[in-house]
Amino acid sequence: MRRIGRSLSRIAGKLFSLDRLYSIPSPIFLPFYHIVSDRSLHYRHNYHYRGISQFEKELELFLKHLKPVSLDYLLSNPNSTEKVFHLSFDDGLKECAEIIAPILLKKGIPATFFINPDFIDNKALFHRYKASLIFDFLQEKAEPISLLKAHYSLTPVLDEIATLLGIDFNEHLREEQPYMRIEQLEYLSKQGFTIGAHSMNHPEFWKISVDEQYRQIKDSLNWVKNGVNPEISSFSFPFTDDGVSGNTINDLHQEKICNLTFGTAGIKYDSIPNHFQRYPVEQEEEFEIRLKEEWIYLFLRKIIHKETVKRAY
Repeated sequence: MRRIGRSLSRIAGKLFSLDRLYSIPSPIFLPFYHIVSDRSLHYRHNYHYRGISQFEKELELFLKHLKPVSLDYLLSNPNSTEKVFHLSFDDGLKECAEIIAPILLKKGIPATFFINPDFIDNKALFHRYKASLIFDFLQEKAEPISLLKAHYSLTPVLDEIATLLGIDFNEHLREEQPYMRIEQLEYLSKQGFTIGAHSMNHPEFWKISVDEQYRQIKDSLNWVKNGVNPEISSFSFPFTDDGVSGNTINDLHQEKICNLTFGTAGIKYDSIPNHFQRYPVEQEEEFEIRLKEEWIYLFLRKIIHKETVKRAY
C-alpha cells in the first residue's frame, strides 16, 4: 500500500504546483538538513548534502510559500494551521556555524541546531562517519566494501578495521575538525538560534535499551542546558523515533525533561502532543518534485486516515 501511495504521489507531483499543494491543511512544516558545503567531504556517503547555491535556492523556495518561525512558535502554537516552517540541522558539524548560520542571518530565518555533546570540540567521531572514512580508503585501494550502514554497536569493529588499514580517526579530528566548538555554539545561541540535544553520541535508538535511551536523552539535554542554557529545551531523536515507545516520549514531556521532541517521519501529524515529525531534505531525488510528492503523499494518507504517526506503548 505504501509503495502504491508513493508511486501515485510521484506522478501527481509533476502535475501540481507548490502553491496548490501548500493549500492542503497540514502540520507545521519542519525541514531539516545536516550540512551545506561546496567541498567533497567524506560524509557525502551519509547525506546527499547541498552546495551553497542549491541550499540558498531551497531556502528561497520555502520563503516564497511559507513564513519562517522560531522554536517558541511551535511551543505556543503546536496545532497551527498557518503556512509556516521551522528549519533545523542535526549533528553539529562546523559548517553550521561557518556556512549555514551566516546565510540564515542574512535571510532572517530562525533555526535550531541539534548537537551530540560527545562530538563537540572534536572529541570523538560519529560511527557512520568512521565508516565513510574507511569506505573512501577502500575505494581508493579498489576494494570497496559496504560499511555505510554500520550501526553503533559495531564501533569497536570499525576502530579495529581502521587500525588494520592505518586510518587514524584522531588525526582526522585534529586536521579536519568536522564539528563545532563550544564557543561556536555560544555564538549561535547569542545570535538567536536555538541549540537542542540529539543524544550523546548518535546511537540507533531501536538498538539500545530503554534505560540507555533515557540516559542518552537526559545527559545530552543536561549538557546543552549547562553549556548554552536555551530558553526552550528540545530533543531530536537520532536517525528516527521509530521503535521508541510512546511511553518514553510521553515521559519526557510529562516529567518536564524537555519542552519539545522531534522524529523524522516526514510531513505527518503525531499522536503525542509537543512531539513533531520533521522532513529530511537531503534526498537523492530532485528537490522540488520530491517535496511535492511528500505533500501529495500526506493528502493520500488523509483520505485513508493514516496521516498521524501512532506508536506502541
